[in-house]
Amino acid sequence: MAQFNFVEEPKGGVGMEIIAADEKTLCNAAISALCLYMWEQDKVIERDSYTVSWYGFDHKTALVGLLSDVLFRMENDQLVFKSFETLSIEEVDDLDERHRRQQIRITGRAFGEPYDPERHILRFPVTAVLLTKLRLKPHAEGLRFYCILDA
Repeated sequence: MAQFNFVEEPKGGVGMEIIAADEKTLCNAAISALCLYMWEQDKVIERDSYTVSWYGFDHKTALVGLLSDVLFRMENDQLVFKSFETLSIEEVDDLDERHRRQQIRITGRAFGEPYDPERHILRFPVTAVLLTKLRLKPHAEGLRFYCILDA
């Protein structure tokens, strides 16, 4: 079980806080909370699933990338999502011309459907997930993630 909270940021944007027992639950809750913030969820049907995967240098940057990719798919592919299921979180080696580095890859499925302007109501538009004030720390109940939504 995860908890989430939205707070107005004094310098603009909306802070999104997620508290969850483990990394997979955290990813599921973060995507679901973003979708809940953006869309009236009672009319969104989880009829289709869409595979989403993203890399980052650590868990928090991989999660921001995943959130950003979900935003991109909603905008570019005209989709509306309701929930997310994390399939894997794994360490991978990224070998480029100059060096080798470890990265984290998060892969999962976003559940939703194509956008229908007759049914889907946008509550608050979000244009980006910002790195400002990005945090992922241990918490009494597991993990606490915080990021700012450009909304």
